[in-house]
Amino acid sequence: MYSSMQLFDLTGRTALIMGGAGKMGIEFAKTLLTAGADIIICDYFENDNKDLISKFNEKFSEKILALECDASNKSQLERTFKKIEKFKGSLDILIYNVMSKPNGYFNDFEEYNESSWDKVLASNLKGAFLTTQHSIKLMKKTKNAGSIILTSSTYGIVGPDQRLYEGLSAEDNIYGGGLALSSPPAYAASKSGLHGLMRYLASRYGRNRIRVNCLAPGGVYDQQETKFVDRYVEKTMLGRMANWSDYNGAILFLSSDASKYMTGSVLIVDGGYTAW
Repeated sequence: MYSSMQLFDLTGRTALIMGGAGKMGIEFAKTLLTAGADIIICDYFENDNKDLISKFNEKFSEKILALECDASNKSQLERTFKKIEKFKGSLDILIYNVMSKPNGYFNDFEEYNESSWDKVLASNLKGAFLTTQHSIKLMKKTKNAGSIILTSSTYGIVGPDQRLYEGLSAEDNIYGGGLALSSPPAYAASKSGLHGLMRYLASRYGRNRIRVNCLAPGGVYDQQETKFVDRYVEKTMLGRMANWSDYNGAILFLSSDASKYMTGSVLIVDGGYTAW
């Protein structure tokens, strides 16, 4: 019999978080570190997250490795995974948490350009394919059961409610790009694609003791335009948008033995947004 603490204990396990330097990725890293895991964070590192990574390194010393890597670049990934194998020799957990917002990301469908589409699909979907290829090879070397978690979205499950975005202004879009906030077609296509990839991998590698699931988070409050936030909150059963930390319990559940009989599934954590 497991105790409740043992169910969530990740001591002796190594977790790779692709896209681990973003706001959600940092929450995932803190959660898994405090559960005892060794962490590898792969991302682009800019001034606002370099300091945070340095603090992680100071506090957890040999338990964390930070690597810069473009998940959609095959040769970069090959070099990165050689470093990962040298660091720990094997891998127990992969969290793929990558999302791209290239120029033109928020364009309307009829104006959406091929370059923006390709860049989003390359990071969000192709990168997941390439990263899981490498990760599975290392997971086969561990004595533990492996867990792969692909971060999806409610918009991988339902279509975006276009009414949320009506009348928003480009000036108030915190993500920039000279366009108003919207939910782009490439985002929906890539997140839906992750569900198909997840089910394929779950069916292919279950006999290798590797579980594969998707986490589908709802919208997170990030100081978006008030008009959008009010509309989103109205559509959500819990009456608020998520905080960045609201997914920590779900990521620990999916990473640990607490979910050891769960594979091929989408865990929806959206405050009830998709439930009515």
